[in-house]
Amino acid sequence: MIDINLLRQQPELIKNSLINRQKSSEVVDGVLKLDKSRLEILKKVEDLRSQQNTLSRSIKGKPTEEQLKSASEIKNNLKDVEAELKVVEEQLNSVLEEIPNIPSEDTPIGKDDHDNVVIKTYKEPTKFDFQPLDHIDLGEKLDIIDVKKAGQLSGSRFGYFKNQGAVLEMAVMFYAFNKLIKKGFHGMIPPAMIKSETEWKCGYASNKNLFNAYYSSPEDDLIFISSSEHAVVPYHMDEILDASKMPLKYVNFSPCFRREAGTYGKDTKGLFRVHFFNKVEMNIFTMPDYKISDEMCLEMLANEEELMQEFDLPYQIVKACTGDLPQPNRRMYDINTWFPGQNAYRETQSCSNCGDYQARRLNTKVKIDGKNELVHILNATLITDRAVLAIIENHQQADGSIKIPKVLQPYTGFDCIRPS
Repeated sequence: MIDINLLRQQPELIKNSLINRQKSSEVVDGVLKLDKSRLEILKKVEDLRSQQNTLSRSIKGKPTEEQLKSASEIKNNLKDVEAELKVVEEQLNSVLEEIPNIPSEDTPIGKDDHDNVVIKTYKEPTKFDFQPLDHIDLGEKLDIIDVKKAGQLSGSRFGYFKNQGAVLEMAVMFYAFNKLIKKGFHGMIPPAMIKSETEWKCGYASNKNLFNAYYSSPEDDLIFISSSEHAVVPYHMDEILDASKMPLKYVNFSPCFRREAGTYGKDTKGLFRVHFFNKVEMNIFTMPDYKISDEMCLEMLANEEELMQEFDLPYQIVKACTGDLPQPNRRMYDINTWFPGQNAYRETQSCSNCGDYQARRLNTKVKIDGKNELVHILNATLITDRAVLAIIENHQQADGSIKIPKVLQPYTGFDCIRPS
């Protein structure tokens, strides 16, 4: 959530941020109006409580009829004003929660992902002396992917990894997970479901549409996580972290569930945009200093790059523009990997610094010189199933086989997936 004090002091900064994010800036004036009303009502509450305390101190022994009458009037007035305050605060918070984080100064200004800026290219797109196939055609021929059966049993946007494809999937996930454990990250396998309040505090959706935005079980007040971040970042909710242990680094494995609302007709073929997938994620808590957290963001990006280079996959790094930033993000980098079957770069990973935006709702702090300050929170996709698809497409051979990257061979137990 945005800092209300910053909005009071620099409303134009917030307005410009909203405009750059392709959102209406009128909400700022609405927030300021509600905030002014709240402060006025709060003053009335404080005055009435002061009157109540003064009257209480003035009563010596048995109260007089006049004192009892005054106490009753103050109590009734206070009850009415407190109810009025509650309504205004709910209205204020409802509007305030819709305001996204302020992009960093170096975030490109743009409308959507078409305006993202390529800042690095690793390797040229894979060249073949034959017509490359996409992962679905290859998967069917090698009997390692099955979307037809998944469609019959689960519907569209689902698939099976099977046989050596299932082994490759597990090898990729464990290799990535174990790689970060060796770098000092704390391993986590979190719950796949969280309470709606917990989801709300992550800052991606408002209370108004939580159960519609995600796969959920409303009768149980549970949301299926769309990333392990949604269960791991709240792990330190309402805590004061030890500054001597910062940065606090987690690497998590989890299944992820996504409605993909609004994407129907887009990426419908194959396993690229699905309702369920596996993911290894990084989540880091740092001291509240943008120099520290932005440097940590680049370190997370370097971990992602190292992995893709070990898998020998061509990719580009893009800096996301203002119109493509998720609500909690201050900055975001995407890794777009080459998919020869689609003749295009497609997003496989992202890396984001959310600053203190999520920490404000989660009330996650660190003690600095005796004062509790909100921490900075970062998240990054280390790997998902999409990397498996990229390996399948980029390492296909003319005979229809798929070579396995050397770093994965000790985990798969084979160096190639061959046609039977």
